[in-house]
Amino acid sequence: MPLLKIKLEYSSHFVSERKKYVKNNRQRFEDYKRAVNLFASTPTHPGLNIEKLRNAKGVYTIRLNRSDRIFFVWKEESIVVFLDIGKHDKYRRY
Repeated sequence: MPLLKIKLEYSSHFVSERKKYVKNNRQRFEDYKRAVNLFASTPTHPGLNIEKLRNAKGVYTIRLNRSDRIFFVWKEESIVVFLDIGKHDKYRRY
């Protein structure tokens, strides 16, 4: 059975927040790059700790480290849209 490849799309808000998130912080950049590459190639990998947010319509998170997440929604079966990146507490916006 072939592995499902994920196509990534980025909201303008995500692009703006990602720039701030990784700016002058190599560890954050490495965490981000590792998680995104792993998600794009193996979206069911347990190391991603993907969680569906409660009370949020279809919003999921990918764990970058103990406190930071990428927030995303499934657009289609193999297409996701990254919405936001940052502290876990951002889930309250969704």
